[in-house]
Amino acid sequence: MKSKRKSLSILSIFIVIFFSFSLLGYPFDDDDDYVRAKRLTGQIDYWFVGHLGLQDDEGRTLIWEGTIEGDLNGTMKWWFGPSPAPKILYLGGNVNYYVARWEIWDSDGEKLLLAGDSAGKTVTPDGADGMWDGHGVVTKASKRFNQLKGRSIYETGPVIWDPFPYSGTGIFVIY
Repeated sequence: MKSKRKSLSILSIFIVIFFSFSLLGYPFDDDDDYVRAKRLTGQIDYWFVGHLGLQDDEGRTLIWEGTIEGDLNGTMKWWFGPSPAPKILYLGGNVNYYVARWEIWDSDGEKLLLAGDSAGKTVTPDGADGMWDGHGVVTKASKRFNQLKGRSIYETGPVIWDPFPYSGTGIFVIY
């Protein structure tokens, strides 16, 4: 009888702990699985807006806007600063380098979810569309995404030069 009471007592403790965590939403909260994931990926669809001449407080120009869908969903913006290197011409094409601030906003475009810095290049063969890719880091995160600060990012996709406005579909990865 004593052993049975002890087993019930231990079982009761585990049940109380389980329900306490369930009420708190941690660590059994599926909503935060993306934060603990090794890699978060999303498809990005982007279009050129550099012709609008919009600048942020640091003098960067808004060049691309887009959407992201996948592990993260929302709208994206890429603000470009001066290129760290001049355009490189090579036999058959050119390479443009960039440094940028990227941002992911909620679907309404009202709340900043994540932001960071990236740098990379766009390679464009003569008479063809370009291919862009870059690497960076998450530097700013809303409370819900705070655990993603410091993680690396990779961004890539084609740049379709015709028709205007330029556009493309690629991927954005946080790892």
